[in-house]
Amino acid sequence: MTSFLVEKKNKKSFEDKVSKLSIRTRQNIEAAKNSFDRFCQDYYDGRTIDDIFRELGTLKGEEQTEAVRDTLQSWIDWQYQKGSLTNSIKQYISKISRVFSHNGIRIHLNDFDEPLEYKPTTKEELHELTLEEIQKIFAVALPRRTGFYLALISTGARPGELLQVRKKDIDITQKRVKVRIEAENVKTRSGRSGWLTKEAAKLLMIRLKDLKDNDLVWTTNENPAHAEKAESMMFNKYTTEAGFTQKYKSNGFRMITLYSFRSFFFGKAADVHREGYAHRMTGHGGYLPQYDRMSDQKRLEWFLQLEPELIIDQTERQKLQIQKLEQEKSELEKKNSEIEEYKKKVDQLVADKERMEYIKNDSSR
Repeated sequence: MTSFLVEKKNKKSFEDKVSKLSIRTRQNIEAAKNSFDRFCQDYYDGRTIDDIFRELGTLKGEEQTEAVRDTLQSWIDWQYQKGSLTNSIKQYISKISRVFSHNGIRIHLNDFDEPLEYKPTTKEELHELTLEEIQKIFAVALPRRTGFYLALISTGARPGELLQVRKKDIDITQKRVKVRIEAENVKTRSGRSGWLTKEAAKLLMIRLKDLKDNDLVWTTNENPAHAEKAESMMFNKYTTEAGFTQKYKSNGFRMITLYSFRSFFFGKAADVHREGYAHRMTGHGGYLPQYDRMSDQKRLEWFLQLEPELIIDQTERQKLQIQKLEQEKSELEKKNSEIEEYKKKVDQLVADKERMEYIKNDSSR
């Protein structure tokens, strides 16, 4: 029997190994480990995850590889019985390899005689969030959460990214409020900054008054996964009140979630400034590299051009529309004035030419 001192050391060792990973990755590994442990106890008559690893450790070579493959396939089938979806199961399989490796068992999927079997996935057309839907959701949401939703719309950030932003990450000295998202809080491990519309900043400034520099801005929960889950549950409540309960047939997920705001930003940004810019601002890895060389000032200029498309309040949108029309009118009047001035110059040149020709002809008589 393995000493509890060794087991404790091994547990601490595993925690040290994954400590440098992002919080979200560590939580996913823990979730996969917990799921596998429940499977072991259910499927193998009360045996724990440690019992299974000890048993697998007694096997060698192809016999161990075959046993590992059968165990993983049984876990996959067990998860389907519990109602899990293929994408979630594949995520667990990818994460459990670290737990197996720590227990001395390497998982090499290519070594299996037969590949692991999953149910086929189907892809439905994704729902495009509309301005009208957002306005109806905002009509039933509390102002504090509306401020969070407006920040998601302004930045295109993932909910979990904004929920880790602290007051010290907010810069109010520029033409628009700037939000810095730290690299360790980003899925791609690449930090970036975004700006808030005036509409979003208005609600943020009210909240910032009562916060200290290290306080979280849009939540009080230090655990980002728990914070995001709480926000998602509340958002589901608001969407239900607003009458938006549609779900995808393939996976049972709601069509409108917190991530819909991210897609809304992406669509508007791509329309105004091309898709590469939209990828850059939302933190995707496949954006065009030239956007990395843009100065802060240039990025802000581009955001100001995008801002009118991100305004949600109908009154504010009308104000912006009036301002835009007045600006266009002013530019048109200026252009008309320039045209009239140009016409006068042309008329003067024609008159001068005719006078010179008249003088020339008169002198030759």
